[in-house]
Amino acid sequence: MIYKTFKVVLRTMHKGQTEEFAYVYEGNSLLIGRASQHSKADFRLYNDFVSREHCRIYMEEGQLLIEDLASKHGTSVNQMPLVPGNPCHIEPGDSIALVNGLIEFIISIDNDLTMDFTPVNPEFLQTVAINEHLQTVIINEEAPIKMPTKEFNCFKLLYENLDNLISKEEIVQQVWPERVGDPEQIVTAEEIASLLYRVRKRLNGHFAIKAVIQKGYYMESIHSFNLSDLS
Repeated sequence: MIYKTFKVVLRTMHKGQTEEFAYVYEGNSLLIGRASQHSKADFRLYNDFVSREHCRIYMEEGQLLIEDLASKHGTSVNQMPLVPGNPCHIEPGDSIALVNGLIEFIISIDNDLTMDFTPVNPEFLQTVAINEHLQTVIINEEAPIKMPTKEFNCFKLLYENLDNLISKEEIVQQVWPERVGDPEQIVTAEEIASLLYRVRKRLNGHFAIKAVIQKGYYMESIHSFNLSDLS
């Protein structure tokens, strides 16, 4: 039997926050809970209303399940409250809400590991020219995108490692080298999120920047064409 890999994506209303997600597959369990010094959660949420061990998502024989772990403020699936300790079957497209809808996750399928590769017509590939001296980026021969130093250094790091994970520490070293090792000038998660938000806006949809929970960030190219164009 072939098991799919499911993607659990955090929906957020906070402006500038990048998408965070985690994967669930056969033999893997995802514990969602409040972030704290001694937290054992795999997906940690910075919200005081979330229980330390709020709910658990896992797979059994190819079926994706969620179980509320007697959380104080509850878990619901498609607006239906869960009974603590009673596993509930969930599918792609289902919406999971914590704390009466304050925090929401969405379930999708990630078939990247088993998807057949179809070569893309070269004429649809993006061309990118980076000018270090002017701190500009030209995408598909459009007007140059001028970036402040920190945004330019961040883009350059992500672009040079396209589709590869970059840790928060690597971003800090590239963008804020003057603050590395200074305990009084620690770069916060909010500063990094704000920086990535500004970079995404300047790229005008040509690239997507995504976050992998507790690991870092990566950038991927977005191709603006229909599959019918390739036939």
